[in-house]
Amino acid sequence: YNRADAEDLTVLKWSRVRNELKKSYSKLRQYDGQYLAYSILDEAVDSIGPVIASVTKEIRREKKILKSTQYKSLETIHEIAYELRQMSRKLKPFIRVLQHVIEDDRISPGPTVFLRDVLDNLENYDEEVKQLIAQCVNVNEEAEKYRQRQMDSTLYTLTVISAVFLPAQFLTGVWGMNFVFMPELDDEYGYLMFWILSLSLMASMLVFLRCGRLNV
Repeated sequence: YNRADAEDLTVLKWSRVRNELKKSYSKLRQYDGQYLAYSILDEAVDSIGPVIASVTKEIRREKKILKSTQYKSLETIHEIAYELRQMSRKLKPFIRVLQHVIEDDRISPGPTVFLRDVLDNLENYDEEVKQLIAQCVNVNEEAEKYRQRQMDSTLYTLTVISAVFLPAQFLTGVWGMNFVFMPELDDEYGYLMFWILSLSLMASMLVFLRCGRLNV
């Protein structure tokens, strides 16, 4: 995601608080510092939303890239997952601070109502971050499954090749033994018989493996 855009948005939000403080008729000037504390916390929590939206778009874009490139590199998705875990760890103390402020008897009932809304928003953002982490984990699992399917396909191809040529190898081994009396070796059509028999067995083995895979 674009970190610079997120930082610019954060600066814009803090400038709103400063501008409100400059107005003599604003609520920040009419009420005590508790409402100011609420405004600061509210702006801080609201700044999380655009970041989450940006990360969500980045994950979707990365999914499409990975599918088109056959999951060649998961470096970006791992970096996103790392940043999200860092973000989740930082949100937890933020939630505890808000809960402590709400439960503090020195806070007036008026700001407490607004602070509860801020806490709800923060908990929702925390849940969204966890869901994004789960999406990154799912992408990693999809990549592992894709690679496993590729490996299985390769192993199956090698198995088919080995199985198809097995009859020819068997006949070669039999007729290659150093026995004195082997009638097939002196037969006029022995060489032709070898290939006819080998190709027939190879075709039968190929059909058998093909039908067996379709049944699976």
